[in-house]
Amino acid sequence: MVKTSDEMKNLVEEFIKVTNINYEDQTGKVREKSNLIEWQFRVGTNVIVSKNANRTDRIHLNVNMRFPPDDSKLLVMKNPSFSKAVMDISEICTVCNVGHQWVKDKEDIVGLAIFSHIDEQILDRISFHNTWDNVARVTAHIQKILRSNFSGFAGQANSEETTEKTMYG
Repeated sequence: MVKTSDEMKNLVEEFIKVTNINYEDQTGKVREKSNLIEWQFRVGTNVIVSKNANRTDRIHLNVNMRFPPDDSKLLVMKNPSFSKAVMDISEICTVCNVGHQWVKDKEDIVGLAIFSHIDEQILDRISFHNTWDNVARVTAHIQKILRSNFSGFAGQANSEETTEKTMYG
């Protein structure tokens, strides 16, 4: 049976509550800026669960990693370690069936978004938690790839609450 946007939002909120991770319904804030998002939750420090207005059939789960300025200086294409990291990250995302997008500010790479989606027809607690766990595992693995390719790479230090903890603790 097809779920409405409100039904999906209510289900997702119940699925998030189970985790005991702090979350915020950011729908009002987001709608003030854009009508591209129907609703959005920020979970912990860096996870966004949202429903795009142009997609009635799915919700999106994103982990946004932001890099401190010292780390961003390392993330340049002329750095061979970065080229290797890009290939390793692309491979792990492809194998694990998640998307990724480098976040740029002018010419600087300032972050990386890891994302997946859950189709509304299979949106239940298990599929939601499995998707969350998959994105969280890939994010943790990417952080390890970045740290192994760059000595002194800090990565995101505040990610433990939402990416290194699975939905079940």
